[in-house]
Amino acid sequence: MSNNRKQPKVLIAEDDALVRRSTAGYLTNQGYEVLESVDGAGALRKLREWRPDILLTDLRMPGLDGLELIKASLTENINVPVIIISGMGTMHDAIEALRLGAFDYIIKPVQDMGLIHHSLQKALRHTELVEIEKGSRQELEKLVQQRTTELLQQNKQLEQEMAERRAQEQMVLRAKQEWERTVDAMPEMIAIIDKDHHIVRMNKPMRSRIGLPYQQILGKPCYFLLHDQERPHVNCPHVQTMQDGRSHTEEIYEQSMDRYLEVTTVPYTDADGTLQGSVHIAKDISEQKKAEKEKEKLQSQLLHAQKLESVGQLAAGIAHEINTPTQFIGTNIDFMEEAAEDLTACIKQIQQIADKAPSVIKDKIYDALGDADWAFLSEELPLAISQSRDGVKRVSSIVRAMKEFSHPGNKDKEAHNLNRIIDTTVTVARNEWKYVAEVELDLDQQLPNIPLLVDEMGQVILNMLVNAAHAIGNKLGENPEGEKGIIAVVTRKTDDWVELRIHDTGIGIPERIKSRIFDPFYTTKEVGKGTGQGLTIAHDVVDKHDGVIKVESELGEGTTFIIQLPIEESIDDEEGLRRLE
Repeated sequence: MSNNRKQPKVLIAEDDALVRRSTAGYLTNQGYEVLESVDGAGALRKLREWRPDILLTDLRMPGLDGLELIKASLTENINVPVIIISGMGTMHDAIEALRLGAFDYIIKPVQDMGLIHHSLQKALRHTELVEIEKGSRQELEKLVQQRTTELLQQNKQLEQEMAERRAQEQMVLRAKQEWERTVDAMPEMIAIIDKDHHIVRMNKPMRSRIGLPYQQILGKPCYFLLHDQERPHVNCPHVQTMQDGRSHTEEIYEQSMDRYLEVTTVPYTDADGTLQGSVHIAKDISEQKKAEKEKEKLQSQLLHAQKLESVGQLAAGIAHEINTPTQFIGTNIDFMEEAAEDLTACIKQIQQIADKAPSVIKDKIYDALGDADWAFLSEELPLAISQSRDGVKRVSSIVRAMKEFSHPGNKDKEAHNLNRIIDTTVTVARNEWKYVAEVELDLDQQLPNIPLLVDEMGQVILNMLVNAAHAIGNKLGENPEGEKGIIAVVTRKTDDWVELRIHDTGIGIPERIKSRIFDPFYTTKEVGKGTGQGLTIAHDVVDKHDGVIKVESELGEGTTFIIQLPIEESIDDEEGLRRLE
């Protein structure tokens, strides 16, 4: 036995004194502390009192035998290794002893006492290992308990953090929901656009305008969904914001929505202040624009009416001034025609007399006529007088047309024949169309009189003729080389309507702007060549007559304007003329 180890304590329970003493003596010599008991009951008391390291017991003892001793120690939780030494037990006893926890079983008589020592050493080693294992298990349990406590604390802390996070998430969710409810309640269309023009988020009014599921909207280019374009708008405020990081506002007409929008983009940055996109705010200002245009239209119409009144007065004055010299020019032409006829008759008589006179006189007379170039004068003078008469007639017709066109309009409708207005207007507007077009009139001579605002309807036809001439001029270019287009004016009676068609062979109207040609101040002409009011006025005048104005056009082929005016009641031509005069 090692000196640095504790002396093992062995309890020997043996009723045979010789065996007990010999065994005790041997074990004492081997360094064991030995306790002895002559029976099982005494051994049990010593087990309780001394707590030996090993129990060495016989099976057959008076009173409490070995098996009962083992069972009693187990019952009292006295955990010591038990080695059975017996020569009287059966195989069943040995198996039962081992089943109860005996460490070893040695059969008496023991021939070699070293066998007992060896068995005790194994038992002590086993006890030591058990103690080591128990200590390790206790350390492990302690460590497990410590780790469990730490984990519980960590779990508690984690649960607290998760609870705080859930609370924060709830706050964020509520804030998000409140933001969405607030933004969705706004009448403006709001969207967040990233720097690549992709839609990140938008509110309910804008989703309603687009009319697509939210999943089909997110991530799509804004210029396609919002503006129906293949690329960003020319004056796109988002592009400007991405360039300078500032807010920008633009008024845009959205053809897909048929609405005017005031679009404002506000820079959108992340937590570090890096520009990520813009907040896109679109305000519908269509009603405001409509009110502004109505106001502008009323002002324009007032100015236009004042201008027409002034022009009418001026035209009437000019017509009156032209009419007086035209009359005496016509009278003088009549006089010259009579004089030319008398002179021609006189010359013929002189020629007849000359033909009968001597040759000297005849030659002098014909020489004089030759010097006067009478042969040329006799042919050209009647032609010149005839052409002058035609010119005076044309001047008279123009003057008459100017007087009719400038006639002060009645505020109330009066029965009038549309054909007369067309004839007058075509004559007055001749200077606008004669260089680029021929006007072909196909007017229904059976056309009934209809209630008209004569001067305003004349203005409508004038605007149509001027537009047709300009459209043909644009198609022909600056150097038409004698080419001309056609302006066809047709009137017909159809059911309860009088229909007027004005067709030109001009450049035509693009499909994308056809719906806007009647908008106030909308024009495709160059600056200074159009105010955008002509067709607007035409539309308003036709509305005043409870009529309809439509347009048919094919790009590059021409345009036809169709005006239908109701026949409310038909009035006799003479009565209509009397009311007009």
